[in-house]
Amino acid sequence: MTQRKRPDIVSMHLSDEAKQMLDDVCEVRGMTIKTLLGKLIVWFNQLDRTEQSIVLGQVESSDVRGLAEMVLTRQDQKGRKPVKLAR
Repeated sequence: MTQRKRPDIVSMHLSDEAKQMLDDVCEVRGMTIKTLLGKLIVWFNQLDRTEQSIVLGQVESSDVRGLAEMVLTRQDQKGRKPVKLAR
């Protein structure tokens, strides 16, 4: 008899406000928290290190626009469809 693989479990604490915002997004998008977080994790892991640093707030706010423009240029050169920056 083979054992079923147990799912990996990640536990986190959210403030009541953050949990409510997450619940609201899930309701609007018609998905479970598990599905939403899974998609976010896959998306985040597909970003390069510069993009991840911007998302994580590890870049000085004064540097974000220049880095974002560099990322868009790099994406365009790689054939990835860039997202337009609001001006």
